[in-house]
Amino acid sequence: MRERRSPPNGFLLVEALFAFAIVAMMSALVYLTVSQVSHTTRTVLERRSALLLARSVLAAASVESRSKPISRTGIDGNLAWSVAIESYRSDEVEMVPLRKVSVTITDLSGQIRLAQLSTLVAGQ
Repeated sequence: MRERRSPPNGFLLVEALFAFAIVAMMSALVYLTVSQVSHTTRTVLERRSALLLARSVLAAASVESRSKPISRTGIDGNLAWSVAIESYRSDEVEMVPLRKVSVTITDLSGQIRLAQLSTLVAGQ
């Protein structure tokens, strides 16, 4: 009669390597996901700061102040801002002269525009 062989106890080396490969792939996917979420969070926070700065600069540039007018360019932290004021004309009859005030926020290198706001202001 033939002898019955019992299955080997424990894992084979190939099974252990295969399990290790699966764990390594899952770890890489988790790392990529966490890295992407971190980058997105930084970008959103930077754009939020840029928008808050743009609102503040636009409000200051829209008000006529004889004591200390806002400068046309400036730096706040890692953000640079610039103000452009130009006369605004429309085809309709105007009772009050209007000025268009635009604020642009960029990173310090000036290559990435993070926010731009404009408004119309009544003035001389």
